[in-house]
Amino acid sequence: MIYMKHYIKLLLGAVCLSAFSSCADNSSLLSYVANEPDSIAKLDYLKNYDVLKNYVNRTTDPNFKLGSGVEVSDFNAKTTVYDLSISNFDELVAGNAMKYSSCVAKDGSMDFSPVKDFVANAKAAGVSIYGHTLAWHSQQTNTYLNGLITDPNAANYVLHVNTPEAKANAWDWNMTLALTEALTSGKDYTLKMRLKASSNYNITCWPRVDGGSVQYWPTPTISATTEWTTISSTFTANNPLNALGFQFGPFLGDFYMDDVSLTDADGKNFVANGGFNDNLDGWTKPSYLSYTLERIKDPDQGAGAGGFTDKMKADTLKWAMGNWIQGMMNACGGYVKAWDVVNEPLCGKDYDGDGYYDMQSATRKTVSDDDAKANFYWQDYMGDLDYVRTAVADARKYFVASGGTASDLKLFINDYNLESDWDGNNKLKSLINWIGKWEADGTTKIDGIGTQMHVSYNENAVTQASKEAAIVNMFKIMAATGKLVRISELDMGILDAKGGKVLTVNATDAQMKKQADFYQFIIKAYFDNVPAAQRYGIAQWAQTDSPSSSAWRANEPIGLWNGNYSRKRAYAGFANGLAGKEVYPAN
Repeated sequence: MIYMKHYIKLLLGAVCLSAFSSCADNSSLLSYVANEPDSIAKLDYLKNYDVLKNYVNRTTDPNFKLGSGVEVSDFNAKTTVYDLSISNFDELVAGNAMKYSSCVAKDGSMDFSPVKDFVANAKAAGVSIYGHTLAWHSQQTNTYLNGLITDPNAANYVLHVNTPEAKANAWDWNMTLALTEALTSGKDYTLKMRLKASSNYNITCWPRVDGGSVQYWPTPTISATTEWTTISSTFTANNPLNALGFQFGPFLGDFYMDDVSLTDADGKNFVANGGFNDNLDGWTKPSYLSYTLERIKDPDQGAGAGGFTDKMKADTLKWAMGNWIQGMMNACGGYVKAWDVVNEPLCGKDYDGDGYYDMQSATRKTVSDDDAKANFYWQDYMGDLDYVRTAVADARKYFVASGGTASDLKLFINDYNLESDWDGNNKLKSLINWIGKWEADGTTKIDGIGTQMHVSYNENAVTQASKEAAIVNMFKIMAATGKLVRISELDMGILDAKGGKVLTVNATDAQMKKQADFYQFIIKAYFDNVPAAQRYGIAQWAQTDSPSSSAWRANEPIGLWNGNYSRKRAYAGFANGLAGKEVYPAN
């Protein structure tokens, strides 16, 4: 029998889909028509099941999140995906909408409007959102990021100030930056820049209305040291400010500025010339002051042909990462309390011989040539340690700045093949080793580990047994860390006895039963081996079987529902796993 040729319609009746969202019990969304064909009568037991989230034991697992991946555009449009999602799941994960390339354009401008709508709709529906993902090498805006660290003129220019003497008052030496438009009174703005000085000095910044009132408090904090550092300081405008005044009267010596921006919560930038690539437009000093204000080549570039140094690239990308994470956290407004802070950091091989797998890297050739060309590996410039540490620090900083409570934030490292049987779960062991390195600074904290689990049921009994043993071992190893454990992207295909992929149209009922059993096995293994205090949750990555047009596991029977949004045997297996028993006997 060809199972997926079965056609089981949703019983929606004359009621529009949106009406279900207001009902306390949305199980009617998943009902079946009464006159089912004889060939699928054996599946009649499926309609006896409740919605999935009702099989979670909230007494033993009050904080457990049953999640699902969704296409944000479908959810925001409140299609069937919306009704299915809020009926069955506690938490939603954006498939792509919260990734870097979905929000950051080639010119660096950021648009978080779909994310904001997603947050608003999820909040209204009473479901949480899991953030995916803050730092990753894939789906980056490569043109923009590479442009930040590749100057077409082979030189990086900065603003240079030299004062010949120290004055008595802050305002005795001063300069002004004209903003592109007036700020809005009562709104928050963040000033960022790279800064260096010949001696440590705190430059005074007084935002003002040109020719009018000066804002003496609150004001941005600008602290220069003898090394290039990136400062970020947020303040609230109390007037329609259109200029920033910088005062440095008591300073004697040289200081330098670069990559200056002033952004609102939406990422809009009010500084037109913060990189000084062509001129000093927008930057002025009073004509009567005798100090030097000029645009020069970055002195740290040396006397050669120019170009960015490694340190300059790292510092620039740290700024870019912070700018991105700040924008995303602001868009979420503290509602999204758990994140894949770094996604897929490890390759699958030990190149340096220390017994653990290395970080993915284009420069060290731990990835394929095609991957090296297609992706942007932040760690190649920021370093394996600082890449993760920076992402974690920025996430915690800007979550609080965006209205979140620090203790609520949970940050996960998410990766795939952690259930690998061919290497004795060595990728997971390697990831745990790296977490120890990242946390060795005493500041960085990783709250949990996410295992993706894009798995397949294998009809070869020996192979399947090996896979199951490795899954159990994975959960035991993860539990031993004491960290939160999350199944982050669970979906399941089918492989025949020879290892061949079984497509949806060819999947038999017997194979679908085995798939359901494997779902039940995985979820039961999670609850059996992960202590309750460490069970963050499980997210089913694919609600429905993958269509031919999909870029992900096309034509595979990976969903809990078929393409007509009707329950499959996999639904029963998933529910049984959550319940810890066979809820209804299978026909």
